[in-house]
Amino acid sequence: MKYPLLALSLCLPLLTVQAAPSKASSNASAASKDNPFTKERTQAAGNLSTTLVTIQKMANGCKGKGELSEEIVKKTVQGWQTQNKNYLQVHFDYVSGYLAAIKQVEGEEAEKKALAEMTKFNNDEANKIVKTMIEKDGVELGCKKYFGILASGALDIKEGYPDFKIWKGMLEYSKKSTSAKK
Repeated sequence: MKYPLLALSLCLPLLTVQAAPSKASSNASAASKDNPFTKERTQAAGNLSTTLVTIQKMANGCKGKGELSEEIVKKTVQGWQTQNKNYLQVHFDYVSGYLAAIKQVEGEEAEKKALAEMTKFNNDEANKIVKTMIEKDGVELGCKKYFGILASGALDIKEGYPDFKIWKGMLEYSKKSTSAKK
């Protein structure tokens, strides 16, 4: 993968989510029913961002450990990305639109601050997850278990995934918006 997952999750262009900049704010309590940037959706985006950063950190730290070659790690991550590509695209669009709306309403400094806060939070949470896995099982076994879980589809965005209903609704909205533009 050429770019880090976090960079992609925060920088891809807004494609299918229609931003309502006049209603967006870096203050989560500003969300309303007619605002695409709701607290619930933003939380789901944050959770998925943390997952992306965790995958990236585990991929970087597990190459050559737990019987995982660089190729196995790469293929496992790519397989997860392929399996979840529609939801990942919606995530990218949502985060990009959220940041663009903050910039339009509150200015570039507010956008930079929001991005820095999100990046710090996601890194901190991912570091906790990685640390817990490594401390619990050791590097070799922790890596092997994590990539086994990732390869099994247990972390796929599907029925049973913590924010699945939110992502499913966002994906359906995205598809409707895309087909309405055609």
